[in-house]
Amino acid sequence: MSSEIEARRVQRFGRSTLMVSLPAEWVRDIGLKPGDTVTITIEEDKSLRIYPAFTRVERERKMTLKISKYTKSSLIEKCLGAAYSLGYDSINVEVVDGYLEEEQLKTLRVFVKELIGAEIIDHTPTRVVIQIFVDPSKHSIAGVISRMTNLIKYMIQYLGHLIVERKVHFVDEILELRRELERFYMLSMRQTFLGQIDRSYGRLLEVKSYMLPRYRSIARSLDLIGEAISNIALYIKSLKPEEFESASKRISELKELLDLFQVSLERSIESIEKSNVIEAFNTLSLGEEFYNHVTRFVEKTLREDIGKPYYQAIREMAEILRRTSMDMKVITSVGFDLAIERAGGVIDLSSGEAIKIV
Repeated sequence: MSSEIEARRVQRFGRSTLMVSLPAEWVRDIGLKPGDTVTITIEEDKSLRIYPAFTRVERERKMTLKISKYTKSSLIEKCLGAAYSLGYDSINVEVVDGYLEEEQLKTLRVFVKELIGAEIIDHTPTRVVIQIFVDPSKHSIAGVISRMTNLIKYMIQYLGHLIVERKVHFVDEILELRRELERFYMLSMRQTFLGQIDRSYGRLLEVKSYMLPRYRSIARSLDLIGEAISNIALYIKSLKPEEFESASKRISELKELLDLFQVSLERSIESIEKSNVIEAFNTLSLGEEFYNHVTRFVEKTLREDIGKPYYQAIREMAEILRRTSMDMKVITSVGFDLAIERAGGVIDLSSGEAIKIV
């Protein structure tokens, strides 16, 4: 069918209705008949999208991944992850020179287990077909971000118990939550990508398409924060009992920083969900304050604890928190941008809380 642009005159039909005829070539191509129903959606740029009601708007994205029995599992895993995040619905893995090796099969099963909506629907010794079943209406971007935030809050709570009670089984709980966080992070990558290439999909995600990259950056920052918490837990687990005891004062200070971090994170996510520019600005300041607190802690540790047995572990944990505070600043910055966008083109900084800011 031709993709040429053609102009058609709008005609009056009745007293208040305007109409325009449909291109005959398009009507023939899709088999539209008099009496059939069409669906019309209004796009963000005010253009119209017309499609027959008896067809699906979505087009299934398919990928064939041809491998050798010698192909490394790590490479297969990387390609599968990319295909998922790029919105492919069907992934056909084929071996061209033999059968799927044991390690390759394990990689495929782990992939399906660890990603939301992934299922193996066909399996032979030489081929595996993976189908992705994700309903965008059940996984809005705001909902995915909220779920990721809650998982991080649980991780921080377990980390707090680990610091106070040093029950090392809490590390396993933190790592399990981390795996769940990764699943939602990958889902966020998939959803935001599809929302950008398909506006109808984007509407189901309840976010304007041009704001999706910002939500993508929030999800990335949350994923990095989760990774940081896991690394801190592993450092604490690595401390010998005598090192943990001698470092108890510093570990208590670390616990206070984590409490402040949790408050900052909660405020940051709240600012994303609201449209109050002043609150978003105050959250920006809170993120900066947390960064300064961590920096002072690092400098204090450098000055007072260098040479002590636990020094390296405490220093590494503090540095992880400092890097994490930068991820927090990304979230607060995006929250401020979203507040500006939701203001609808009018921002009043002339009274109230705005003029109290110094």
